[in-house]
Amino acid sequence: MRNAWLGLALLPYLAAAGVDAWMHERGRRVPRVEQWIHAGLAATMAVFLGAAFAAAMPVALGALAAFIALVAWDETAFHRTIGPAERRVHMFSWAALAAFVAAWLLVDLA
Repeated sequence: MRNAWLGLALLPYLAAAGVDAWMHERGRRVPRVEQWIHAGLAATMAVFLGAAFAAAMPVALGALAAFIALVAWDETAFHRTIGPAERRVHMFSWAALAAFVAAWLLVDLA
């Protein structure tokens, strides 16, 4: 039942990430360095989610910290001039990820 709740909590973030990926493909040219950062974001998110669903909190927290560092780099280096629609998707995705992290911590620490 734990993983079912986590899966439900993850759906809004996955939807936002999907829309953001589509916008990157359709809306603007993404420089090579930013593509590498996005690959790192995908890898750290995969490790975080795998560890979160496996209840491996130390690994999940480390991967989440790396993900946040990469997001900060991506936002400050490449996303200062993105359009308002993409900015809204990013803000929604951060809120959705924060909600997932809260649900994960609530489930695992309760």
